This record gives sequence, C-alpha cells and structure tokens, in this order.
Amino acid sequence: MQQPAQKEDLDPLVLAISRARDALLKDQQPEGYWWYTLEANESIGAGLIQLMHWLGAVDREIEGGLSQRILSLQRTDGSWALFFDGPPDLSITVECYFSLRLAGFPPDHPSLKKAREKICELGGISQVRVFTKIHLALFGLVPWIECPSMPLWLMQLPLWSGFSIYEFSSWARASIVPLLIILDRKPVIEIPFSLDELKSPPSPSLSKRGIEGGIFFFLDRLLKYAEKLPWHPGKKKAEQLAEKWIREHIERTEDIYPAMAYAALAIKALGYPLSDPTIQKALGGLKRFRQKENLPPSPPSLPKRGVGGGFIHQQCCISPLWDTPWVARTLLESGLQKDDPQLLKAARYLISKQITNLKGDWSQKNRDALPGGWSFEFQNDYFPDVDDTIEILRFLGTVDLPTQEKRPAIERGLQWLLSMQSKNGGWGAFDKNNVSSWVNRIPFSDHGACLDPSTPDITARVLELLADLRKISPLRPPLLQRGGLGGDLKRALNFLLKTQEPDGSWRGRWGVNFIYGTWAVLVGLTAIGISKNDLRIRKAVHWLKSIQNPDGGWGESCLSDREGHYVPLGLSLPSQTAWALLGLIAAGGDLYTEEIRRGVEFLINSQDANGRWEERHFTGTGFPGHFYIRYHGYQQYFPLLALGRYSQQFR
Repeated sequence: MQQPAQKEDLDPLVLAISRARDALLKDQQPEGYWWYTLEANESIGAGLIQLMHWLGAVDREIEGGLSQRILSLQRTDGSWALFFDGPPDLSITVECYFSLRLAGFPPDHPSLKKAREKICELGGISQVRVFTKIHLALFGLVPWIECPSMPLWLMQLPLWSGFSIYEFSSWARASIVPLLIILDRKPVIEIPFSLDELKSPPSPSLSKRGIEGGIFFFLDRLLKYAEKLPWHPGKKKAEQLAEKWIREHIERTEDIYPAMAYAALAIKALGYPLSDPTIQKALGGLKRFRQKENLPPSPPSLPKRGVGGGFIHQQCCISPLWDTPWVARTLLESGLQKDDPQLLKAARYLISKQITNLKGDWSQKNRDALPGGWSFEFQNDYFPDVDDTIEILRFLGTVDLPTQEKRPAIERGLQWLLSMQSKNGGWGAFDKNNVSSWVNRIPFSDHGACLDPSTPDITARVLELLADLRKISPLRPPLLQRGGLGGDLKRALNFLLKTQEPDGSWRGRWGVNFIYGTWAVLVGLTAIGISKNDLRIRKAVHWLKSIQNPDGGWGESCLSDREGHYVPLGLSLPSQTAWALLGLIAAGGDLYTEEIRRGVEFLINSQDANGRWEERHFTGTGFPGHFYIRYHGYQQYFPLLALGRYSQQFR
C-alpha cells in the first residue's frame, strides 16, 4: 500500500504512479487474476431477451434489468449505436426495439415510438444485417427465405477442399456450426405481435451483394431451390456431425455471446429439452457473463411485472486471461518488485490455465504442433489465442517465479506460439493461414468479418516477446539459444514493413485503431534492433506527433475502421494517449520529449483522486466496422503502463 508522502514524493508523476498502482493492486481477485468488464452494444442484452423467450425460459427480473439498461442507452434520436457516441445503427436499433416488445412494452411507448421513427427513416427491417434477419425469422417476423442459405453438408467437407468450416475464423465458425442446424430446420415460435410497423419495401441487398459476389449469389439461389427437393442424401450424417461439434466445444468452452446462444438454440431446435446438459452449459456460461449494476430503480414508464431496481448488463465475453498479464506487466513497469506475492500468485494462476491437453480448432491447419497456448476467458480450450499467449509469456519471463516452476510453461507456450506463424510471415489471433477470401463474399458474410488474417499489432508483439526472452538467458528456450528463427523473423519483419500505411501509421486489428497498431509496431521493431533513425520509424513518429491534441492527449474514433484511415475522435482518451506515448518512448523518446511531456501531463491531470481514469468511448475492436468493445480495464492499466515506462526512461 502507499506510504505517507515524503517531501521528495510530492512530484505529480510519482504520486500518479503510486495511486494508480495501489488501485490496481486492490482489484486483484483472491484466486490471483484480474478481471474487468467488457462492454459492447446493446444488441447483446437484447439478444438475451430473445433467447429466453425462444427457449421458453423467461426470467422476469433479468428481462426487466436488461430492458432498463437498453432504455437507458437509447439516444435522443431514438436509435442505438455500435459504440458510444457513434452513428445510428439500424440493426441494433431493430434488435432493441423487438426485444423491448418481447419484454412487454407497447408500440406506443414513447421510447419505442422514437425508435420506430428512426428505424423507418433508416430503411426498415428489410435492410438489417443477416444475423438480425435470422433472429427475426426465429419468431416468424420475416420469412426464412430472406436469410442466406448455409448447407449442412459444409460439415462434411474436408480441409483440402478449401471450403470447409475451418476456412472461417474461429468466432465465425463457432456461430456458423449451430446456425447450420437452425438454417436447415428453420424453427419458428409464435409470438402475439408482428413488426409490420417496421416494414418497408423488400431489400435488394442480397441481390446487390450477389452481383458483387457473382457465383455466390447464384449458389445461394441454387441452395434455396435444393432445399425444396424431397431427397437430401447425407443430410442426417451432417446434422449429427454438427451436433457433435457443438456439444464437444460447449463442454470445454465459454466463448463469445452469439456462439453460446446459437448453440443453445440449435440443440433446442433438434428437439432436446431445456434441461439438456449442453443447453445448460451454454446458459451457465452466459450467466457468468452477466452483471447486475446497482443503479437507481426503474422509472415509472417501465412495465411493473418483475422489474426490480438496477440494470443488468450482459457482457459479450469475459477477459480475465487478457487483463491479468497486462495488469501484472504494468505493475512491474511501475515499480512493483518482481517477487511481490501478488505477482507470484498471478503467475501461478496463469500457469494453471495453460491449455496443454487438447488440440483445438487451430490444429486443423497446424497438425504437428503440441497445444500450449492460453485463451482469453476462464475456459476456452478449443480456442487459445496468440495475443493472450504473448502477454502471458512475457509476464512469466519477467516475474521472479522459480525457473523450474515456470520454464516448462514458457517453453511449451513459445513452441505453440511460433508454430502459429502464417505463410506471409505474420500472426493472426486464433488460426494460421486463415485467408480464404471467399468466406467474406458469400451472402451470409454481409459484415465481412469471417477471416482471421495476420495483423501488424499481433505480429509486432511476437517480435517484442522474442526480444524480451532473448535477454533472459536462463529461460531462453533452445530455439532461441541456437539463434534460430532468423528466416522467420525476417519474414515477420517484411510483413510489418509491407503493411505500413502511406502516412506512416499501421492499422491495428484488435484496438482502435491506427494509434493502437502504430504503438504495437513501433515497440516491436525497435525491440528487435531496428534503428530509431530508420526512415519508416521516423515517419511513424511524425504521424503520431501530427495527431496529438492541443490538451496533450490522443483520441481516435471507431469510424477509422469504416473509413480506412485515421479519424480523430475530437477529444483525448487515457488509453489511446497511453498507446501513443508508449510508441513514442519506444521510438527514441529522448528526441521527442516535448510531445511526450505533454502526453504525460494529460494523463496526470486526468487521473482522479482514487488513482483511476475514466473514459466512456470504446477503444477495443471485435469485428472491424461492426462490433466494438469498451474494455473497462484499458482506462486503468494502460495509462499506468505509459507513466511507468516514462519514469523508467526519463527518471
């Protein structure tokens, strides 16, 4: 805990670091991990209301709490958005409107009237995205023929065909497999209302996408014709394969929200009761994602039945194995000793979560590698990811845990990590060589987020990790001792250099967006010895300096994804300011001290008395252009990481 301030400790930087470090230490859970809220758009809570009604298992208290939160986040124009302060989103607004109707709100309720006006202004339900159409079709509100076809026999296609389910990204695959059953069975439950008030002329979107997609539009029509035929050879076998895949994965995963919800829907659509173990496992995972927020009781305008005080927030996912190594690394760089008991406890917890006894989906394109990665959540054995594994390995390599205790985990994890390098030299998140462009061109993929290609941010962090491990000779695995990876490192470097944007930035995949990517690449390149005077480094630094705000901070809009270039947010955020500072410091901070000094002052001045920072904007990316996340931990640990790094380098 923080000691009484001495005269020499009245420096604002020292006080800011001390307060922030104490705040993070208080957040550690008894088991040793850190875990912060993940906040996405309100289609997640709306989807849970729909799921409860479709399964016939409505909990009125949960429904009421979800409804309260949904209403609290409706904007003045009647819409809901993908991210805080973002533009109106038609599909999310339809999802929220529909779920409020399910929860008992009449169409003439003031909030629904405003939402309906906005929905009609934006084109009506015929213009919504594919997933929203599927949700509406489950309740008979749109005909199933308006949804794209996805044949069950996809389950039977081998990897060598180039058209198997493993050509889809892990997050898409986990949703697609149960949707294969749902789209084939086309189940419908009856509800006592329609959404005719939201209808508009039929959408040409599928045809338009078909013209662009060419043969994929033709195949969709052909599949719809084939569905009407009485003879479907192999269909039962394909359905059994899909069911088996769902059950095996749900048994050992607590994955993202849509995947678990669709798994429950698919098993129920096959005729199994609500008590089925797979359904209950999926629902149990979703329950663990749920948070009750102690906010004021419901306003008088809400339906009275079953509504208690406070809001209920349904998270899309949980991130304990992502938050924990970042917090631990931050504490180390802010001055906590490497043998601090809280850090040792975190390290042992993380070692216990390493996945070593199951070859997950990643092994389909990486058959010879042994498992050894870590996942994002408490349990997700089929889907370990590269990014979490990087950060956990870096922390384990630094913390003063006995070598014999941590070395096996580091060696096993590093071997798995290196085996996941793709042919282009980079690393993706969950799979290697996940680049089949056709999956983003089919009518089903109107969101264009069904691939997991190599990204600059993850690839650069691999380089940073390898550079760190090379410095620790007792833990340096044999691969690194032999001086290997020369060719692989060169391919990774070439990948990063090829992906630099004309303005000098790099596009991040898992954070918003160009600030995030540029920070990661600057750190990675300089860590492996690229000169800070290299023209590409200087160009990136110049770009970061050029977008600094007058208050000394940095801020970038989620719209950067959609526009394909940096879009200023119009205000500064603690997390993004921290990323920019970390990039500048890595790229030769002694040459850019004025920009760095102003950024540090912004972080110090925006910290509250409890040692914390606040930001409501979303700075995490789920699916570019379609799904964004506010990681509540980002606003706490990244600013401290930047201040700690600054203190080390300049103090």
